[in-house]
Amino acid sequence: MSQQLEALGVKVKRTYKSSSSSVNGMELSQHHTTEFAMQLPKVTALKVHFTKEGLGKKIAKLFKKELQTGDADFDRAVFIATDTPDDTAKFLEAESVRQAIALAVGFGGYCDVDGDKVVIEVEGRQDGDDASVTAIVTALLA
Repeated sequence: MSQQLEALGVKVKRTYKSSSSSVNGMELSQHHTTEFAMQLPKVTALKVHFTKEGLGKKIAKLFKKELQTGDADFDRAVFIATDTPDDTAKFLEAESVRQAIALAVGFGGYCDVDGDKVVIEVEGRQDGDDASVTAIVTALLA
């Protein structure tokens, strides 16, 4: 149940995902995430994809300029792919927004914003509102 999100007029579809790794039939690890697919009550000017900064993303930076926020920790942790760099930069001005995005993508999740459609995958099985998802959506609607 997403009471805070629904109170903001956001339509939410939640999907639970699980993956595991095993060797010779013995399970070594298990990973659970929750994907929030949301329809906002208004269209934003953003078209952006946030993911964890990894080796592949660092190599991609050699060929394509990535938006940088000036927040060294955030820029080191989060890769930004956007078709709306000016609007995305403005959205990322607030430290609280950068922190929420970094938290959401920190364990391999992602955040996609395309107008009024938002998809965010976060760590763990989230049966209620997720604080980082709520913070991101609240900032989008501001």
